[in-house]
Amino acid sequence: MNYEIGKDEVILYEGKVGFKKMGASTNFILTSKKMIFEKEKGLFKKEKEVLDVIELNKIKTYNNALQIKQKMTELEIQTEEQKLSLYFNGMIEAKKVMTKIINATTNTTVAKRGSEKVKGAIDLVDDTLGLDTRGVVRGVVENGIKGTLINGIKKKK
Repeated sequence: MNYEIGKDEVILYEGKVGFKKMGASTNFILTSKKMIFEKEKGLFKKEKEVLDVIELNKIKTYNNALQIKQKMTELEIQTEEQKLSLYFNGMIEAKKVMTKIINATTNTTVAKRGSEKVKGAIDLVDDTLGLDTRGVVRGVVENGIKGTLINGIKKKK
């Protein structure tokens, strides 16, 4: 039996992984909604048997962070039902799959998440020091450093 993906699902990754639960290399398909693990059966007529299907929305979160960690070539994923260990051929491959899982689960990209972190840090500095960091940077760009120092750094209103 082969797994049929839904009409609104997209395949993000296909490859072989070591799957601790099965103890051997299995076919791994990552879609926009699920992780699918398949095993090939048969000597002459190869058939695929679905071993496990795990929905991405079942991955646990803690402090708004998905509970997925990379340790060298291993991805450790905590779901509501189990803790998975997936082993890849290299660290770059493991990182690529982890990024795809995070992107699919959060509906964001690495660039967008990084941008949100920078915005959050600027807002924290502004709130803590009572400054308008964006205004200061705008002033430096418009007036240069000398003009900004002469005019003074504006406090947040």
